[in-house]
This record gives sequence, structure tokens and C-alpha cells, in this order.
Amino acid sequence: MKILLTGGAGYIGSHTAVELLAAGHDVVVLDNFSNSSAQALQRVAQITGRAVPCVVGDVRDQCAVEEVLRSHGVQSVVHFAGKKAVGESVAHPLDYFDNNVHGTLVLLHAMQAVGVKRLVFSSSATVYGDPQYLPLDEAHPLSATNPYGRSKLMVEEILA
Repeated sequence: MKILLTGGAGYIGSHTAVELLAAGHDVVVLDNFSNSSAQALQRVAQITGRAVPCVVGDVRDQCAVEEVLRSHGVQSVVHFAGKKAVGESVAHPLDYFDNNVHGTLVLLHAMQAVGVKRLVFSSSATVYGDPQYLPLDEAHPLSATNPYGRSKLMVEEILA
């Protein structure tokens, strides 16, 4: 299967690329390198012996996302692109809603336009807020307490 990893040059994205390649999938990365490094993809190539195509772009650019999906024959998307620092989200909440929520909406529109229907979304335990019990499970009440967590929860609600 051909899989698009948004934010694929980040820590989690690059590790996921290694595992997907090991499982026999083809991977293409879309990343704007705002919180990642091209070195991560070089390491993926060293580990797997396979170069990973990387398109430098932003998930908020629908034309660019559609082009990547079409030109690479993408069948599925794993969506890691997003801002992820709680403290920064408190200082700059609009940046988090723009990148995490708006970016996901643009990605979904692009997927719809091209006919890609498979998506794995990377959420966060911050959607549960202050734990009422541990370990956290999916039955735990949702209660995001910061803009980062709220942005992830909003996307979960959109996807539902």
C-alpha cells in the first residue's frame, strides 16, 4: 500500500516510516520542516535501505496535498503533521487551531477530492485533561485543558 505520512520527518513520523517500510508498504512524506529535520529521513534510508520520497509542503495547502496524493498514487494517510507543545499552545493558541484543526480540514478536503478514504489520525492523551483515574482508557471523560489538547479533541470530533 502507498501511504502518505504528513509530518513524516518528525520523531514519531520517521519511526513510523521505518515500520511501514519494514512491513512492505511504500511511503511518501509531506512535511514543512517547521518541527522536524530532513536528517530524520536520511536515517530512515540508512536503517531501511530505502529512500523515502519527501515533498516539502504544508497540509494547509490543499493544492499541494492533492498533488502529492495524486502523483504518488496514495491509498492511505497517516496524519502526524501538527504543533505539539502544550506551553506554546497557551501562548499562541490561534497558531495551534490553524495548524492542527484547519490543517486537518484541508487534508480531509484534499483526500475527498482525490478519493482517498483511509486515515489514521495521531491524537493525544491531552484530550482527557486532568486524569480522573489511571490508567487512562478510551472510556475516560474528555476534558482538554489547553489549546493543544482542545485542537486534538476538535479534530477527533470532526472525524467522528
